[in-house]
Amino acid sequence: MIRWLFINRSIRTKIVWSSVLISLIPMLVLSMIFYKSSTRSLENSMFRSSDQNAEYLSGYLDQYFSNISSSALQVYGFERILNLMEHGANYNDAEIILLRESIKNYDLLIQNKNKDIIKIMIFGKENKLEDSWSRAASYESVKMDQSIPHYKEMLDLPFQQALMFTYKDVTVQQDFFVYSIPIYDPFYRTKFGTLVFYIQSKELSKMIEANNHSPNVIVLQNASGEPFYQTNGNYADSIPKYEKPEISSQNDPKNIQFLRKKDLFVATSRLNYGNISLAIVYPNPELEQNRRNILLTTVGAFIFVMLSISLLSILAQHYITRPIKLLGKAMKTVRKGNFHVSLPQNANYRDDISELTGNFNFMTDKIRELIESKYEMQLLNKEAQILALQMQINPHFLYNTLQTIGGKAVLIGDYEIHEMCRALGDMFRYSFYEGNVASTIGQELAHVNNYLYIQQLRFEETLQIEFDVDTGLMDCAIIRFVMQPIIENVIVHAFSKREEEQSLRIGVNVLREIDSVVLTVQDNGPGIETDKLDAVRSSFENKSSDVFYGVSIGLKNVHERLRLVYGTPFGLEVESELGIGTTIRIRIPYNHNGGGSFVQSNGRR
Repeated sequence: MIRWLFINRSIRTKIVWSSVLISLIPMLVLSMIFYKSSTRSLENSMFRSSDQNAEYLSGYLDQYFSNISSSALQVYGFERILNLMEHGANYNDAEIILLRESIKNYDLLIQNKNKDIIKIMIFGKENKLEDSWSRAASYESVKMDQSIPHYKEMLDLPFQQALMFTYKDVTVQQDFFVYSIPIYDPFYRTKFGTLVFYIQSKELSKMIEANNHSPNVIVLQNASGEPFYQTNGNYADSIPKYEKPEISSQNDPKNIQFLRKKDLFVATSRLNYGNISLAIVYPNPELEQNRRNILLTTVGAFIFVMLSISLLSILAQHYITRPIKLLGKAMKTVRKGNFHVSLPQNANYRDDISELTGNFNFMTDKIRELIESKYEMQLLNKEAQILALQMQINPHFLYNTLQTIGGKAVLIGDYEIHEMCRALGDMFRYSFYEGNVASTIGQELAHVNNYLYIQQLRFEETLQIEFDVDTGLMDCAIIRFVMQPIIENVIVHAFSKREEEQSLRIGVNVLREIDSVVLTVQDNGPGIETDKLDAVRSSFENKSSDVFYGVSIGLKNVHERLRLVYGTPFGLEVESELGIGTTIRIRIPYNHNGGGSFVQSNGRR
């Protein structure tokens, strides 16, 4: 993607894309942070509002159901009713009238305190209906039998537990809310009986919805986790099933727990000492709408900022690319051969573009100067070529003269003079060959052999030569004049320091090492002093024009020529010990293609 945006694009496009891409990541991060913080702030605000509403409704409903429970528990103040529940009614007892009076007073107490209760049933210890009261005669037909849900469970509840549920009575065709609470001896926890209260479901719904705000959904669950009231069943899967705690504790309706499920808040709390669970669902459609508005605002701001950055980048790049375009146009003119191009420079600006403009003007001036110098050099080269042609006459004349002298020596029977002339003539021909600078090891050794032949005639028995060369390496390529300067250096320095009767022995060895060929020149001369040897080796690594005393500059020249032609791994290696001798190794690459078009030592050009 990055390559597609930048490769083969103009600098104008690259500047714009660079500005956009550099701004893109920070803007994305800032937009995400803004969206997250805004939505989180909105959620927290709605959460606080929902928490206050849930706290109010939870407290109100807990008070409502607690009033029913406290009304039921006021039966402990009516001893005759407790006795009726525990032992049943004895209609032959003289106190039956007083019992009826007590039941009437208790019923009036409940009616005054809870006007929604329409029917009261008093069951005894053996779950036998001992007495009942109805607000209207029509409710007298409501019976407690197997058709009622939780029929057996509601009459055998444990201590301090109540059961609430709703059902539709088939007799009167009405929906009722049933509240069942057991009555126990608080000290011995023996059962006296059970009180059952009936409330019309519509009255319960009216009371709850009067304190609710749409679209909130209220769900009430009994101790068994069964919903006995719910505004609607749209969010049944989002409400956790209620499980009554095993250990009874003082209930706190303000202890509200909130769950966040997508765009829902679900508040749950325990009512009526844990016998009821209240769940309030806050769908919050406004939250989703507000989130969408925040997202649209964030995306709109992001697009506006990126467009603004792009437009500003397009305007800014005009001032950057205009001088570059002028520079490119001038370069095209130079490429066509017009070097008299000069760009205007503003002395008040010292930016990178002005530096490029100044360097371009400097470059064109230098090119014009170099072109003029080139013309002058071409004239000088022409003169040098003419001089070289004139000087070529002398070597050929000298070579032909040596051949004539050699021929005259043969006529008079002096073959030693003939051999000297032949060797010297071959050396001249090898030296003055105008062709390729490359040669072969065989031709280089032939040239060295001619040189040593003449030196042996000079030094006679005091100079001994040994050759040990693999014949398979004779055709390997090598540049000219590598061996002779080294052997000449040996003869000059060794003979100048040797004793009068001591002979000089020079050994020449050629062998192959993997991809290299090593030519070794070894002598038994006096050797090189340590400091001078270190200087020679140092000169091989550092290019300089220094000449070291006692060591010919020919070694350095040969080494630099080898490095120039073959590269760093190749060149000269020098080892020497005082009183023992010196060994010089010439390392070149192995190349069996031959070195050039040379004639044999006894032929002509």
